[in-house]
Amino acid sequence: MSEDRLNMTGLWEGTYAYPAYQGPTTPFVAHIDDFDGVLSGSIIEPNTIGFASDELEALLAGSRNTRSVDFTKTYDGSSDAAHAVDYVGQLSEDGDSVAGVWSLGELDGTFEMHRDRAWEELAVAEAAEELPAAAAVPTELPPP
Repeated sequence: MSEDRLNMTGLWEGTYAYPAYQGPTTPFVAHIDDFDGVLSGSIIEPNTIGFASDELEALLAGSRNTRSVDFTKTYDGSSDAAHAVDYVGQLSEDGDSVAGVWSLGELDGTFEMHRDRAWEELAVAEAAEELPAAAAVPTELPPP
């Protein structure tokens, strides 16, 4: 299996769920950078715990060892949350999804997330369009 396929860099969409319906199933979007298995990034999700804002933002830090994924989501404290949640999961063989469990003290639940390949393809296309003119190779030489 190609190690590049397991690199988690990109945009991920997912949900986390509470045990025994103790809370809502909550969607989230994660932007992850994976540098040789060291994960960093950010997460945005709807604010389901307070009224200070519509969204909660968090930092993501952790690791990936082949297909094992372990990260901590730490809310930035700018809204109704300022705590950390641990996530442990398994990356699929194709590198496009992760499923696992999250824990916060005595509370735990499940999560899943899927790579947003459409966003990645758009980002690559936009980057190709933004090449500086100096990088373009002329197809014709100017007259002497």
